[in-house]
Amino acid sequence: MTNKINEKVTDPDLVELAGLHVYQNPQIYDDPLEVNGKTFRVLDTRYDHPSGLDAMTVKCLETGEISVIYQGTQADAKYGKQDLKADAQLLSDLDVEQLDAAEEYYVEMKERYEHEGGVSYVAGNSLGGPLASNVVVEHPEDDIRCVTLNPALLPKGKMDPNREYSNIVNYFGSNDVLTKGLISLGLDDRIPGERRDISFGAPYAGLQFNNIGPFHTGYYGNNKPYVVAGEKINVSADDHIISSIWTGEPLYSGNTERIDITPEALDKLSNALIGDDLSVHGKYTSIDSYMNKSKLLVEQEGERFSARLNELQDKIEEITESHFSHPLFKGMSTLAAPILLELDIWIALLGKAESFVRSINKVLDSPPLELVEHIINIDLNVANIFEPPRELLSQFKENIVDLLQGFKQLSEHLIPTLLSGGKQVVEDVFVNDLNAHYKIVNLNIEKVSKHIELFNFKTNFVRAEMVMRDKNLADSITNKGSLLAVAPSMLNSSGEPLTESDHMLVGMKLGDLILDESIAILTAFGNNVIQAVVGTLIGIVSALEGSLEATILQIKSKAKIDSVAIPMDFLGLYSNLANKVNAIAESAIAPLEEITGTLGGVRDGLTRVFFGFPNIVNEFKPFLQNAILDQFKLAEINILNGVSSSLHGELELLFEDIIYQLSEHKGNSITALHDTSQKVKADLETVREQIERITFS
Repeated sequence: MTNKINEKVTDPDLVELAGLHVYQNPQIYDDPLEVNGKTFRVLDTRYDHPSGLDAMTVKCLETGEISVIYQGTQADAKYGKQDLKADAQLLSDLDVEQLDAAEEYYVEMKERYEHEGGVSYVAGNSLGGPLASNVVVEHPEDDIRCVTLNPALLPKGKMDPNREYSNIVNYFGSNDVLTKGLISLGLDDRIPGERRDISFGAPYAGLQFNNIGPFHTGYYGNNKPYVVAGEKINVSADDHIISSIWTGEPLYSGNTERIDITPEALDKLSNALIGDDLSVHGKYTSIDSYMNKSKLLVEQEGERFSARLNELQDKIEEITESHFSHPLFKGMSTLAAPILLELDIWIALLGKAESFVRSINKVLDSPPLELVEHIINIDLNVANIFEPPRELLSQFKENIVDLLQGFKQLSEHLIPTLLSGGKQVVEDVFVNDLNAHYKIVNLNIEKVSKHIELFNFKTNFVRAEMVMRDKNLADSITNKGSLLAVAPSMLNSSGEPLTESDHMLVGMKLGDLILDESIAILTAFGNNVIQAVVGTLIGIVSALEGSLEATILQIKSKAKIDSVAIPMDFLGLYSNLANKVNAIAESAIAPLEEITGTLGGVRDGLTRVFFGFPNIVNEFKPFLQNAILDQFKLAEINILNGVSSSLHGELELLFEDIIYQLSEHKGNSITALHDTSQKVKADLETVREQIERITFS
């Protein structure tokens, strides 16, 4: 066992130097760099090298150790094009000039500072990763440690397949899209050393183009927090490398070396439990804040339920009208739609035409023309030709009313039920289930926070007991003796149990299920109601067009009495009347042509909706998805929940080490602490699972 705390330069130190400070091009004469409580002085720089190399050499004033830190790709630098060239060459088996320059710089620094122990560490981010790891590959005889963050790969053939490169550690950010790309292509096997996955940055926000760079280097802006919905998120890579409370060793390679459980060790445990923002309680306070904001965003959506339904109703009408693409088909969800008013106009126009025709009949029934009819034996009465179009207009109106009723049913009754997921009731299923789940999750977070405080209280109690005992009793604890014959009852208390949740059991897929079910319902309604009526209307319009054309032809043909062969003796009797008949016939035809002129556009609009209803549904789908839960808010919720889940994972990793260090002790008090730490870890796992239900993976 050991009580020695790691006083060397740590992986988090090297990650911060490689991901943040080296990109700021610090100079030898600048103030020292402050990194995780250590001070680093810049000894040398190699910026703007013709190969594209940018690097610095720093010395930790507390430990005396020297590190060479390499920059990643800097396309805007003086020789930035060389960086881009090197990035491309790394994908091949070509020699890369910048790799050679980086190695030469290492050798130069090693020799220059040989009297100070030489170079102990090399580190780099992105392109700087292979620049650093190549040094280890090329100098296996040197006792150097390499740490990289989201590294690029080495050229093909550079690595020795028979070496493990145990002195190279690569930290892969789970939210870095560039690193994910390397992994998906199977190229990560050309990155030597151990791979350690850590979660920094903001989950799912890395897909935004302007976040690719910061989440790749591990630092946002000049080490600023990333703000989501007003919540400040610590996205600094080094703060998400979980290390042993006692040894400082990263907790990614199995159990750390056992330590003695002394008052000093318990004091360190207490400080790690309750302290700054990076302490267990500090991180859990952040989780509590993130999840409360996330819950608030969902509650805001719940408060907008009526507004969301109104927006959906407006949107389905807007999309439908755009497909009709005809002014008569506005406001189809009301019985005051223009098409219905237009129908009354058509009926009036038909009546007007019929009235003119009746005037023709009066003329035809006048004595001269009756005599002509008798002489030439023809029937010039055309009054009966209006019955077919009148009947078709009546049918058209009936079906238009049915269509309007269908759209009214769609807007007022069907659309409001689409958020219920097929229940055919007006209910905000997704948001309501989310809210119910959040109440349980956030209550459990409060409980876990109290459990952490209780664990800290127990830790301080045991530490105080150990301080009060004499050295012999402390030695008995070290030798697995019993500190207390019977542990106080408070050491056995475990706090209020967590609440199980029977909500969001299928996770965020619930939203997709509601969407799919609602789209299916909408499609079925369109097929069975809207398209069925529209299809009938298209048939009626076609028949009506034909009927009106036939009516016009009959009026034209039968009213042309001037073309009838009349004996010369009768021509003078009706010549003026014939002109009058033709004029009246033209007046009768005009309103009929006005109807037919409008019918073509109406038919086209109906046809577009009949064949295009699937397109109407597809256009409506994203708006329905947004109504189920606003997609912008959902993105914010997902980030906040994703960060909270990741922080739980970090704390679970830390508690694994705490549990291990507190295990195998016979002392009742230490055993009680061990049991409490197990309970806290189990609680963390429970809450993480509940959070992951409401997080997109």
